[in-house]
Amino acid sequence: MLLLWGYDIFHHMGILQRFDPQKGIVFVVWDGIVTAEEWLRYAQKLVSHPDWAGTPRILADLLSVKDTSSIHNREIEHVAKIFSANPRALRNKKLAVIAQDEFGKARHFEDLLMHFGVSSVVFNNLDTACLFLGMDVLYAYRMLDTMRQELQRN
Repeated sequence: MLLLWGYDIFHHMGILQRFDPQKGIVFVVWDGIVTAEEWLRYAQKLVSHPDWAGTPRILADLLSVKDTSSIHNREIEHVAKIFSANPRALRNKKLAVIAQDEFGKARHFEDLLMHFGVSSVVFNNLDTACLFLGMDVLYAYRMLDTMRQELQRN
């Protein structure tokens, strides 16, 4: 785990997450190829992060992911079980996912998490996702862009 600009970072190939505890949000970017195995590892690290339970908002940007062909309903359901292992940590979280090609998979994940008190919506643009989360769109854009550039450099 690295600490950069006051944000915790986990980097697993095509997934990068960054917690901002002061603003109460975790940013997630998927880029390039993301395998089911990578997503399972990422999910375990996310829910075991010390700030996970106290972070009420999640913004996940899947716009630049190119290949998730190894992720099917079975894998989506497995990750939902990882997230729901601590239902108290999920209660009242808001999840905004920005997706184009992965919209259907994101919707399936959203449906599974809603049973645990997560308010989750899949969007096709950042502006409406930020409105849903009640956060500044320029701050979110800068954070997601920085994260995407970091993923693409590695």
